Amino acid sequence: MRTAPWWRCCARWPAGNPEGSVDVAVFTSLSSCLQALLLQPSCPICSKPLSDGQTGAHPCDACELKFGLNRQQVCHGRDPLPWIAAGLYSGALRQLLLQLRQSGNSRTIRALCASLRDRLPNDVVLAPIPSWKHHSRANPLPRLLCEGLERPTLNLLQRTRAGIGQHHLRAHQRHTNQNAAFSVPDNPDAAMARPIGTIWIVDDILTTGATAMAARAALIEARMPVAGLLCLARTPRRSASSERRDL
Repeated sequence: MRTAPWWRCCARWPAGNPEGSVDVAVFTSLSSCLQALLLQPSCPICSKPLSDGQTGAHPCDACELKFGLNRQQVCHGRDPLPWIAAGLYSGALRQLLLQLRQSGNSRTIRALCASLRDRLPNDVVLAPIPSWKHHSRANPLPRLLCEGLERPTLNLLQRTRAGIGQHHLRAHQRHTNQNAAFSVPDNPDAAMARPIGTIWIVDDILTTGATAMAARAALIEARMPVAGLLCLARTPRRSASSERRDL
């Protein structure tokens, strides 16, 4: 027994004409439904459909609230060097960033740094912090943040030695651990950066600033102007509320 094609079941066939053409209106309706499902923008973090006028470049309103993000504001400060962050490293944002270290979801990272990208001048150079671990175990977030910021990125820094994880170290131990940890290699990227313009160091988290300051010292020694640090999150401090400003 032969089964009728699926479109014959969906279509209205003209009476008295079993071989008539499929009703065009049915296919038009199906096409519109499929197009809406496939092309409707969704939140890059939670994947829920976005309302009209939202493109998916930024997280949805619910995710911005949940992760403490604000497309109208970013966190920034000047201690221990000028820095700009998408949010504060606490609560739901902290958990998300820990997950992203494993998954490396570039779409989510691009959404998290959207507010930074919107405010960052075009004529800057990004210098990501390199990991001291083997590339298979290295933290991917600085590199992915550079990609999400969509600015020229150069590998200006290299590790001079292996280090130990900073997570369980006190502030003075962190600075000792990162002392002279970076150098600027004599490579084409370094030669290219000198005449280009201001450099922003890029890392995932700012806590004491020990890593960023060591990287800054190496760049300054190589006569490269450093504007500050761009990061996904800043570890909260007692004065963190005063560090959130309009930019």
